[in-house]
Amino acid sequence: MYWFCHQRGLREVWGYMWAAWYCPAKYRLWARSSQPKFLGRWRTTMSVENFWRNLKHETLHHLLHPRLDQLIYLIITEVVPAFTAKMQIFDKDFRPGRPKPLTPFQKGFKAEWQELRARPLGTREYKIDLLRWLCWCGQQKYNAYNLCKHLVQAVDPPDPAFFREVTRRRVLPIYRHPLLKPKDGSELDLDDADGSLTDGDNVVQATPRGIKRKRAAGEETPRRPKKSTIDRGTGDDEADPIILSSSPIRPDENLSEEQYDTKKFLQQRVLELRKAADIIEGQLANPFESRVWLKSIKDHNIGGDVSRMVADVRHFTQTGKLRRTTWPQDGVNIKKSAIKKSKDYKNNTMGYVAPDVLETGGVENGGGSELDVEML
Repeated sequence: MYWFCHQRGLREVWGYMWAAWYCPAKYRLWARSSQPKFLGRWRTTMSVENFWRNLKHETLHHLLHPRLDQLIYLIITEVVPAFTAKMQIFDKDFRPGRPKPLTPFQKGFKAEWQELRARPLGTREYKIDLLRWLCWCGQQKYNAYNLCKHLVQAVDPPDPAFFREVTRRRVLPIYRHPLLKPKDGSELDLDDADGSLTDGDNVVQATPRGIKRKRAAGEETPRRPKKSTIDRGTGDDEADPIILSSSPIRPDENLSEEQYDTKKFLQQRVLELRKAADIIEGQLANPFESRVWLKSIKDHNIGGDVSRMVADVRHFTQTGKLRRTTWPQDGVNIKKSAIKKSKDYKNNTMGYVAPDVLETGGVENGGGSELDVEML
């Protein structure tokens, strides 16, 4: 950057770049991407994009190409005070006597922790290193919080205070807290040094291999694996699991993450639909007393989309009539109602697998073609 500005005579540009980016105080905050021992918390520019979106849609929603002095005035008088008031909420001295609210990161971390804790474990076992907070299943790098169900379920349910104090570190272990205790009753040998999030955590611990374990007297230092072994990905237990794994599919389960989430969502939807049917049947037991509620359900066509889905599936599987097109196209000579019916029919029937196929040679019995599995 210096030579780029020097060759073109850009003195002011280099002055800005040095003061805002390349001086030692600023450089250590953003130039960690080339350091293999540091793990970045932000992998995209979504925070900056979110700031500009709020600035344009909340502060400048009534202005088009504002003057620079007006923009600076609005940022100073509206944007900065709003951010200051928001940050005061997370201050430790904010409203003494009341429980400290969770930060946005801690809320997402807690929700993801509870989600992974409820997932069933497969039959395959993986090596877990709680001291370095690593699992050899290879799913940590696909999780926004570097968690996996094996790590979450390998420790006892932490105290609620854990979620108010947890922070994401830049070095291994990514998470370190006294409330993270293994289920087997063992103790994690953690040193007392506390890292700094601003400076990239503790410098002593900032090594590619993570925290050094205290060795007993006379214990030999274990040899590190050769670099060639890690590069080849031979499955060495001492190799970094984040480097070895490259598949987003969990090897211990038949369903991918997306298919698992879809299955869980639909299971919840089935329970809700059954509950709704029970509510309607309960009101139908006394139609005179519930006549107002029943008329409202009919007038608003509550459950009409479910009824259309049932009719479309029946037409798709049982009737011998000419099937509707599953690729409806908007046209001048086609009524909008017909286009909507065709689109609904497509959404309700595309990819549907008949029950007799599932029973005789479907996925559940280990049969069926690869197309059936993919459609499921």
